[in-house]
Amino acid sequence: MVELVNALAVLAVAWVGAFLIHRFLVRRLRPASAEAGAEQPQNDRLSVSLYPLLLIVRSRRVARPLDIITEKSPRLWDAVSRAAVATGLGLMAFAVYILSSNLSTYLFRPEQVGGQNIVIPLIIGVTIRLENLPYLFIAFAIVLITHEGLHGIIARREGLPVKSAGVFFVFIVPGGFVEPDEQAFKSADPGVRIRVAAVGSFANLIVGLLAVLAMFSFFVPQEAGLIAVQVEENSRIPVNEVLLSIDDVPVNSYTARTTLITISSVLRIKTLETEYVFETNPEVRGRDLPLGTIIRGLGVTQVDTYFQPRLQGVDPVSSYTFYRTLYWLQLVSIGVAVFNMLPIYMLDGSIVLRAMLERYVKNPKRVVGLVNAAAILCVALLVSNIAMTYSFFGFFQL
Repeated sequence: MVELVNALAVLAVAWVGAFLIHRFLVRRLRPASAEAGAEQPQNDRLSVSLYPLLLIVRSRRVARPLDIITEKSPRLWDAVSRAAVATGLGLMAFAVYILSSNLSTYLFRPEQVGGQNIVIPLIIGVTIRLENLPYLFIAFAIVLITHEGLHGIIARREGLPVKSAGVFFVFIVPGGFVEPDEQAFKSADPGVRIRVAAVGSFANLIVGLLAVLAMFSFFVPQEAGLIAVQVEENSRIPVNEVLLSIDDVPVNSYTARTTLITISSVLRIKTLETEYVFETNPEVRGRDLPLGTIIRGLGVTQVDTYFQPRLQGVDPVSSYTFYRTLYWLQLVSIGVAVFNMLPIYMLDGSIVLRAMLERYVKNPKRVVGLVNAAAILCVALLVSNIAMTYSFFGFFQL
């Protein structure tokens, strides 16, 4: 935890340092150049804005590329936008149902609470371990490109002007955006707004389902063992070794928590590559020890589940890396698809709900009241689920 705090502190100092250099050095050179008669080039295609802990890269020349994409397959994008509306409404109802049902389990059926009930925000360095950053960044990049790209494509297909598109970083949290003309979007027909808003989550859902399909296609959907992710300096098991069994007891995430092994004079450990035989300490012979305790006693400090690839000849490290990439991609994609359709302000679900209500409710004040009520309800459900998660499981990181 101390190393995590130190790493984040160093990164924060680097952010602030970059901002100060940009503000007090680069900007001070510009007036000097101007006074010398140098012409200041204006670039309206790409702009970079740097603030304390915030970087924004924006491109203003995006309408034409989006038009080219929409003109090639107009019927395809019409079908996508129609499917997105139905999917988006389903995701909205599903998100509210899941949060309500989950909270009900925490409150009234605590004996049934398990890993499937966990609801936490994905915050880098807080709820996400730093070693998972590469997987998370890949997932975020794919999610942002597909989500915001589909927003822009359907916006242009509906005839809405797009002012800019870009990416941003808030500290170490990436994001992206497509910026349609705000006035044109607000004055557009409710159906247009629904289609443009709903298509982002639709794109994320498709990406997530494709990632799940790839996981089942490339890997056997059953734990083959546990891979040693981190080991001590004097560990008997090398890092990236895959543990298959200990004294003929299969090693997996379940047996590591629940199975006891009677310690004999030797310990036989079968891995994916070889078999180790260790002499045991006489003091523990005859004792029943949990499998997880034995693994830690070998010097392995952190393990993760390992799934056997269907292709032969793939080394364990590459296989594990590919599986984790697909795992985080489906986790982030499906999570964003569902969460984004909650009718909470700043999320696409709120835009969809407001536009739908404007279609059928003629009183604008009543529309605002219903949207506010839905937002308050969903925020309360979300916060309650997160609070109950930490009350049951304590602080943990993925």
